[in-house]
Formats: sequence, structure tokens, C-alpha cells
Amino acid sequence: MGFLWFGKKETSKPAPDGLVRLENYCGMYEPVEAIIKMYNGNHPIQQTVNAFIDSEVHGYNRERIISLLKIYKDLKQKDEPHQARDVELAEPTVRHSDGVYEPYELSLPFKCQRYGVVEAIIECYHSNVSVDRTLNFLREAGIHSYTTARIKKLIKIYLDLKKKGESFNFTDIELLEGPVGGAKSAAKSGSRSSAKGREASAVDTDDDSDDLSEVDFDEPLPEYVDDSVKMNREEKKLIADVLPIFSTLNAHVMVVGKGLSPALLVTGPGGIGKSFSVEKILSHFGKKNKDFVIMKGKCTPSAMFEFLFKNYDKICVFDDCDSVLSSKEGIAVLKGALDSGRSREISWNTKRADMVDTFDCETRKEVLARLKEWSKAHNGKAGVPNHFQFEGSVIFVSNMTRKELASKDSALLTRCDLVDIKVTRDEVLTRIRYLLPEIKIYDANGKNISKSGLKKEVFRWISSPTFLNDRRMRNKAIDFRVFIKAYKARYANMPNWKQMAFSN
Repeated sequence: MGFLWFGKKETSKPAPDGLVRLENYCGMYEPVEAIIKMYNGNHPIQQTVNAFIDSEVHGYNRERIISLLKIYKDLKQKDEPHQARDVELAEPTVRHSDGVYEPYELSLPFKCQRYGVVEAIIECYHSNVSVDRTLNFLREAGIHSYTTARIKKLIKIYLDLKKKGESFNFTDIELLEGPVGGAKSAAKSGSRSSAKGREASAVDTDDDSDDLSEVDFDEPLPEYVDDSVKMNREEKKLIADVLPIFSTLNAHVMVVGKGLSPALLVTGPGGIGKSFSVEKILSHFGKKNKDFVIMKGKCTPSAMFEFLFKNYDKICVFDDCDSVLSSKEGIAVLKGALDSGRSREISWNTKRADMVDTFDCETRKEVLARLKEWSKAHNGKAGVPNHFQFEGSVIFVSNMTRKELASKDSALLTRCDLVDIKVTRDEVLTRIRYLLPEIKIYDANGKNISKSGLKKEVFRWISSPTFLNDRRMRNKAIDFRVFIKAYKARYANMPNWKQMAFSN
């Protein structure tokens, strides 16, 4: 298990005023110790506050810094131990984000930044923090690979070691934990129905079960609901997701589906299920190719323009069409479509031979009449208008980051609602497991080849330490595409399907 630390790791450099910057202190010391050193270095309180903000160290506002320094001065005046740890222990309770009062040092999100997760879990146990609450802290810290069963297992291992009086550290607890996930016993696994057994073993391989993560697929994962939108129980269930950011995405798509928002921009890495979520929510409000349409892959400015004109009153989804952003013309068309104003006029000024001047047409009826006239005059050839009113909605799903998109044209980010998705490898794996029953995989002929047992087996492999820690996976992303590619190799009865999973 790795460690996450406060602030930036860098060598201390003198500031212009001859003092050491807090950003550098944070790379060498814990926050409270850095605050004390800043105080002893005659730094103003506000400068300390600003430095914490610049260092992206959260949880230390002006009020808390002043409180910590008062404790430090009081301990020092009483000639009592007044090191940073002593100050932290003497700190009064503060309000946590869930409204419960408790010491900051017991808050797992902060612990996870200072220590390994296992150590933080054990400290929560000693502080009488419930397992459910500990799990909530983990979720808040952005760590999604721990379940209640796994937390209980780690605590049990710790208590057993302690009872035996053996010398151990937190790494030993992780090593004794074995494969991740709270597996069922072999006997219980063997009691599954013969039908399921046949499905799981439909393809014979030389798999070594020791390479697979033991995942308890029966243990439900917690769901989050972005309830900022007014909705009924059915809609809340629809937008619920194991990751909060995807619940937020679902809620935004729902607003578009209800006809309350004309445009939505979604950014984030490919293969994490953005398109899956968009289509799932839209399907609740209408039929594909009737109420909403999807354009996928490479897209030119003219293709986008014509697609919008043809589907002027539908929800138009552009999925993985980042190629349209390679030209100023494409950006101009997209900006017109994403405009959240009441009237959206989209223009395409070019010297194409089939371009028809419709700038003076006020209604779609007039535009269509103009095109008909032009077609008659050109032997039935179809023309393209250079201007029209768009009355539908647009969802643009990009694989670019928000920063990359802004470098193309910053106005794109301010034209409409934006959901910027950033996920860790653990979070992607958690979401794949969460959506496993819904994932459908098709062969080259469009035949559904999804089998529940095989999907679970493949997931166990790509989520195993053996796979994730292999040098071939360094600097490589884990996503749905990796899972689908591995699944097809497994389904095809390839004896080396596990090794083929690395070639993504």
C-alpha cells in the first residue's frame, strides 16, 4: 500500500523575504508542524492561510490555524510538551463534513493522506469509529476498493496478531490479507448450481486461480445520488451510481432529457463509461433514433452541421467526435450548438457547390422551401443550408481533459453545463464491478456473447495485484475497453488470454 502525503515534495528554497515558503515546509513536515514553523518565522496568519491554499492542503482555514497556534503558545507558556503532535492531541473537536463532531486526527480522509489506508483503518478502530463510518470516510477520501467485509477482515487480522503478541507492522497485515475482496469459501463456491458452473467453465483454460482476485460479487456496493435535481423515487434510482461524479453526470443528462437544458459538455478519459451513462439515462426519456440520436467517431465540421440540421428538434449526442475540434470551423459549429441561449442559430459559411443561402429565412419551413427550389434548379441535387435555427439539445462527450478543451477555445466551457470526470484506477475498477451485470459484449456479427460467470472471472483477473502490478501495466489506464478485450480473448478459448489482456 502506498502513502499519500500533504503538500508538494520539493527542496526548501528561500522566499524573496528570506523566509522559507510553506509550500516547501509541507513537503518536509506535517501541516501542524509547518504552521508552528511559519509562526516562529514571523509569517502573518493570512500568509500561512494563502500558502496552504497554494499548496492544495485542505482542512486548515484561518480559524483553525489560529486555534492551533493558541494551543501551541499555551502549552509552551505552561512549560508542557509542545511539539506538533502534542498540539494536535490538545486540539478541540471540530465539525466534520457529515455534521458529526470529532477530532480532525480521527478523520480518515486526513489519515489517508498521512498514513497508509490500513493504518488509518486501525486507528479508526481504536477511536471507536464504526465500520460503516470508516467506509464512508474511505469513500470521502476517494478510495473505493474497500468494502465493510474487507475492513472487518483487516481488523480481525490485526487483533489476531496482537493477541499472539507477535511483532508486526501494517504491511504484514496487508500481506496476511491475501487476495482482495472477502471471498467465499471453496465449499460455498462449490455449492453453486450446475448451470452456473457450466457457464463459468464454458471455456477451458490453464488458469491458475491464485492469479485471480477473490471478489465477493454478492456484497452490494454503496450508491450515491445527486439529488440537486427535483425527482421522484424512480428517477433517483435511475441516476444512482457507485461513484458520485457519475451520479452528477446522470443528473445533468436527466435535466437534458427532461427538456430543461439545451446543452451539456462531458469531459474525461475514454473507456470509463461516460457514453454508457448518457445513453442509459436518455433511453428512459425516449427512443434512440427517434427522440435522441448519436454520432460516434471521427466527425468533420460539415458532417456535424448536416447532422444537426437533419435532427434539428432531437437530442443530438456527439460521442468521441473530438476530431471536429481540430479546425476553427468545427469549433464555431459546436459553439453554436452548445449555446444555452433561447435562440440558437447555426451557420456554415463555405464555398461548397451545394451550399444554399438561407440567412434570410426565419423559419424551418422557409429553409426547406428554399432548399426545394434550389434542388429543382439543379436537377434534383440536394442542397445544404448555410444557416438554420436549431431547436433540439446537444450532449458532447469528449475524451479530452477540461484543460485540453480550454486550449482549443475557452468559450466552449462557458457556453453550457459542464461535467468534468476524473477517476482513479481503483474507481474505474469499482465501477466496472458495479456495472458488471449490465455490461453487454458483442462479437463481430453483433451477437451478444455476454456470460455472467466469464465476466466475473475476467474481472477477477484485471483487478488482481498480479495484473495491476505487472510492469506491462505501468503508466497504462484500466478501463472498460481493457475488460472487453480480455473478455473476448477468454470467450474465444485462448490459452494465453491473461497475457493478451496486457496488450491494450
